[in-house]
Amino acid sequence: MRNIIWVFLVILLFHTEKSFSYDPVEGQVTATLGPYYAKTNYAGINSDINSSYLGGIGLIAVGDINQNGSLEIGMFYVPQMFFREQGAQLLAEKTQVMHISMGYRRWINPYFSTSLSFFSSYSMGVPQVVYSDLPVGSEIDTSARDITEYGLDWSIQGDLWSYDKIAIIFEGRYSLSATSKPNEKSDQYGFLLGLRYLVQDEKKIEARPP
Repeated sequence: MRNIIWVFLVILLFHTEKSFSYDPVEGQVTATLGPYYAKTNYAGINSDINSSYLGGIGLIAVGDINQNGSLEIGMFYVPQMFFREQGAQLLAEKTQVMHISMGYRRWINPYFSTSLSFFSSYSMGVPQVVYSDLPVGSEIDTSARDITEYGLDWSIQGDLWSYDKIAIIFEGRYSLSATSKPNEKSDQYGFLLGLRYLVQDEKKIEARPP
């Protein structure tokens, strides 16, 4: 998986100069859809459990407010792992979540942008115990059993290729949980390879009757 990430980064660095740039304009709206892969930031007692990325799908809608910034809403449907330690013992649980973020995207240049947003994450399935060496009858659980979690998302995004109204983008994202339980690891980092489409452009905006 790490090799795949490096391949995309190399493509990003050496091919963006050949693509058409994106110019944010007030009122423009884009939508990005693609596979999203995430992994919990855990390297503790039994990190082998956390050896692979879990795949889902991501949808990002962006509305430009000026030539430098945009408002953003993101939705990510993906399995998530939660790890909670108690001394030398570990409980690892997994559940499907709907991760929704709302925030601000800043354009560094026509090819790169970064965003900061608040997120709320909702458990969508029955939590599954992946690993546990806790004693029988232990009352310790993880946030996989909570209805809602909150935190902050930070991302950086770049265009791999673009033409006219469509573009292929690569985004790296880190989710910092603000509601983790004591001794729990639930922060996530992940990446999205998506297709971005210009839903509404400045020509449509100018054509509207006053």
